[in-house]
Formats: sequence, C-alpha cells, structure tokens
Amino acid sequence: MAHNRIRRTTAAAVAAVALLAGVAACSSNSDEPDVTLTATGNPAFDGPDGKTEAKTPDEQARSQAIAKVNEFYAALGSIEADPTASVDAISGVAGDPVLNDRVGDIMLRRSQGITSTGAISVIKSSVTDLSAPVDDQGKPRAEAAWVHVQACTDISGWNAVFPDGSSAMKPDRGQFESTNITVRNPAWPDSNGWRVTSQTVEKVQSCD
Repeated sequence: MAHNRIRRTTAAAVAAVALLAGVAACSSNSDEPDVTLTATGNPAFDGPDGKTEAKTPDEQARSQAIAKVNEFYAALGSIEADPTASVDAISGVAGDPVLNDRVGDIMLRRSQGITSTGAISVIKSSVTDLSAPVDDQGKPRAEAAWVHVQACTDISGWNAVFPDGSSAMKPDRGQFESTNITVRNPAWPDSNGWRVTSQTVEKVQSCD
C-alpha cells in the first residue's frame, strides 16, 4: 500500500521538558520529577519578513509531540508531589505500555509513602526522527503518526523521599540522564491524539 510519508531527522533544540529521575538506568520504571512547564508556542511561526506562516505537517508533528512530552512530565510531576492527586490524568498524556507502567509505579510508591521534592533541569532535547503521513497534495492524511524525541537532563536537583524525609533514590544515580522517547498519534492530524508510548533512560556523564 503506497503512502506518502514525511520522515525527517533533525537536531532542533527545544526547551523545558522534564524527564524521569530513575533509580535504575535503561529502565521505563524511573521516578518522576516536579516540572516547570515552558510554553512551546502556537502552531505557526514568524517568517523572515515577520509574517505568520502556517507550519508544514512535519513541523506540526514535531511541535505537537514536544508539547505532549512537556505535558506528560508536568502531569507525572504534579501527581508524584501530591499523594491525593488522581492518576486518571495520565491517560491523557501516555499510552500503553508507558501508561500501565507509570500508573503501577505511582501506586507502588504511594503505598510506601514516597513523594517527590525539587526539580530537574533539561539541558537539551531534540526530535531525531518522525513520520507524519500526508496526501498527494502534501496535506496531513488521517493515518497514525509518530515522533522520536531525545533529551538530556540534569537530575541532581530532584529527589524522591520517604515519609521520614530520607531519600528513596539510589546514591549512585548520577547527575545526567539521556532519554529516548516515542510519541505516537493514532488520530493524526488531530493534535489531541499524541501520547507518550515508550521511553528508554540511560545514565550519561554529561549532556555535551
């Protein structure tokens, strides 16, 4: 079946996504941070002459996926910090298997009285690949889309604590993490369809 797809590999830097501060590297079962969300902008951008121009489908997919990553970690961070917060909101930002994993992790930590404090800093992040289906006219076509995002974070400012205030984190967790994230949209081009569906966390020496 012939399809026209837009696949792009980019190194477009973006700001303010907050990622897992995990107790284990290369795991989707890391702890979650409190997050300060930074706006990712509107679905348009200023051209060279200052006029607003419509984004291309791959640009739309890129910005929408990054916005969903921000939303994902903001939701997890607020839920981790508040033991009374409902976990239902996670379904609006994540899909399985991440959805099931995150809900399970949060419920386990809550049963142990663990909450989060502090925050982490995103050093850099970028879209590394994407598929945003289009028709013969180059307009978005109703077909599943996906975006791969890679981000590096400084996790030293965030901590998970037991009720007595002692840290629930491993002492050798390190300072930096690199995370590969897949964001999928089965309802493309509906911008509300994006969900984080996979993530792989790895300890790194720096974000350079």
